[in-house]
Amino acid sequence: MLRAMFLRAAIALAVVAGLAAPAAAQHRESPLRSFARGQDYPVVELVTMGVGSLIWERHGHIALCVVYDDPSKDVCFNYGIGDFLHPIDMALGFFRGQNSFWAGRMDPMDMLASYAYADRTIWVQPLPLTATQKQAIIERLEHDILPDNRYYAYDHFWDNCTTRIRDIIDHATDGALSKMIEPSDGKTYRDLAREGFIGMPSMSEVSLLITDIAMGRVTDQVPTYYERMFLPQFLREAVAKRFGITPQPIYIRRECRGNSDPNCLERGVDVPDDGPSGRGWLALFALLFTAPAWATRKWGRFQRTGLAFAVIPQWLLGVVLWGLAIISPLPYVHWNESCLVFLPLDLGLLFLRPAWRRKYARARVVELALCAVLLAIGVLKQPLWSALLWPLVPAAVVAFWPEQDKR
Repeated sequence: MLRAMFLRAAIALAVVAGLAAPAAAQHRESPLRSFARGQDYPVVELVTMGVGSLIWERHGHIALCVVYDDPSKDVCFNYGIGDFLHPIDMALGFFRGQNSFWAGRMDPMDMLASYAYADRTIWVQPLPLTATQKQAIIERLEHDILPDNRYYAYDHFWDNCTTRIRDIIDHATDGALSKMIEPSDGKTYRDLAREGFIGMPSMSEVSLLITDIAMGRVTDQVPTYYERMFLPQFLREAVAKRFGITPQPIYIRRECRGNSDPNCLERGVDVPDDGPSGRGWLALFALLFTAPAWATRKWGRFQRTGLAFAVIPQWLLGVVLWGLAIISPLPYVHWNESCLVFLPLDLGLLFLRPAWRRKYARARVVELALCAVLLAIGVLKQPLWSALLWPLVPAAVVAFWPEQDKR
């Protein structure tokens, strides 16, 4: 036990020390080699990283590294490379299903140092593979970084950096991972996506509800144990169970040193199983955002301005959702029930003639009421009860509250 503690401390110091090493330094020996000793080279190691502070770091990361007898040949393969310096272009490529991500080789010391610098916990698991299995994995990794093969259309749930590594390991081991049968905890893809944002300082609980509005009904499915491995922590867990390889942390985020709680190591906070969803806050904010519509109607002044404050934000959201649904092949973007709640046509509440405006508003109230009924009977799957209030309030004001002139 004491020896293991000293080993982890020494490795962590080596990782951090690598940050200060000159860029031109050759053949630096990475901490990954400590886990390959006593095994037949090459050794394939699964390296997983916990969450970071940026929004695209909230679900962890993963890589496969190969350690050779010659340290100068050690290499890591990363399937999560993107143009993060141009996030808008990268996001547009993601939503349009274009090849906006790619696989590439990385120097192990450079990779580990970058994640240690970002204060993200790093775990290592050397895989107990036969020589044939190792060769199959290495050949696939080398194949995937070729110029004609390296780019792929990233999908957060079904084709990401983790699923690609999962499938490589599974194929080489004759289905060792896909044949695992483990009980489900009942969490859906949507639940798992929401968990990643818990504890993020720059996002309030209300902001987490982007997963309710932006992710369509397919994310309300409960994944199988193999499908759950789209997240790094579940692939790390499966490898530990299937191959008996306990993940060893070689760098621990600062706030969790001395704390062995897995939740702290993963994301720095506890993940509540039945804590508040934040949807009550969304309902409250929807009422606040739409208050100008009825407040100015009651006051009898600036009624069109008050209505604009209530309508334009949710109209813009509708434009974005409908635009993404049209251009994106991603199933959880293309088939999004939020498009029934947020309509670009709501701009008509501001510009149609009074009689037509009332008719449209009443039709809109009926449509939203129908959405509520379909939610209640389970035809619609997404958790949109709170979101319904946002377009409902201004539509109801226009439909049933005549304009007043109290000047």
